[in-house]
Amino acid sequence: MYSSGNPTNIANPIRYASVQIDIKTEAGRLTLYQTTLCEILSWGKLDVDIDLDPLGYLDSYDENDIQLICCQDDASTLWLVPPVVQAKFVQSLPLNMDIIFTWVFIRDRPKGKESVKFEPPILKQDLPKPSEVEEVLNGTTDSFRISNVYPRYFRVTGSGDIRRLEQLEDSVSGDLFMNRGNPEWWSFHAINASESDGCGGLRGPSAVIVSEETPQGILGDTLSKFSIWGLYITFVLAVGRFIRIQCSDLRMRIPYENLPSCERLLAICEDIYAARAEGELEVEEVLYWTLVKIYRSPHMLLEYTKPD
Repeated sequence: MYSSGNPTNIANPIRYASVQIDIKTEAGRLTLYQTTLCEILSWGKLDVDIDLDPLGYLDSYDENDIQLICCQDDASTLWLVPPVVQAKFVQSLPLNMDIIFTWVFIRDRPKGKESVKFEPPILKQDLPKPSEVEEVLNGTTDSFRISNVYPRYFRVTGSGDIRRLEQLEDSVSGDLFMNRGNPEWWSFHAINASESDGCGGLRGPSAVIVSEETPQGILGDTLSKFSIWGLYITFVLAVGRFIRIQCSDLRMRIPYENLPSCERLLAICEDIYAARAEGELEVEEVLYWTLVKIYRSPHMLLEYTKPD
């Protein structure tokens, strides 16, 4: 069954990427930075002078599965929060402030789960102080820093789970800038960004991502969408149970489906109905128990069902 489905693994690269940074308090959640301008570069087409894997940890993966994502440092949306709303939000900053960094990726497969969201947790000690965020929102300063925002190297599994590459424990830190203008907008500047990062001088969010191959075909789509447990439940439990029900207790059906000739037994059944119709209940009783006696004795059943 698995072979007939032809679940050959094929490349499943990322087609679209976006980044969003939100700040959350007990008063609600506001989006500070958002960009959909992310360039996706194939690993094999990078400049030969750029070496993002000097220790060769990525050599075990196919280069068609590795991509470099480079996003613009300036947000593609403007900061249009009304001053009244911003003032009320500033008052809630000391109340359990958190910052959420979100990657969103779009792939071709598995069907129904093409979109993958990655929100790496940011530790409390890596967050800026509420007073630093308040100073930026009030116009006193222009930026605050977030440390260890997200891992620079991670992989997207065939089923859509995102996992950090354990060999490459490199986390990206960055500064969020408020660009004063009319209207205003935010920018994200990664710390230590340079030309050697492969993004051509862009200082926005960037990451090296391994998008693992996925099986193709009907069975492959099922396996990618529901994982091996879904395949097990569908085929082994559901289909297997149905086949088991159809094939179980076959020996109990032999007296009804696999006898050579049943004319005599059918004649007794017809006589039972005829005696009931004529009101001969005693004759019906005798014929009924005769039929039961025949079925209870395999020897008599074989004798009564011999072909003429």
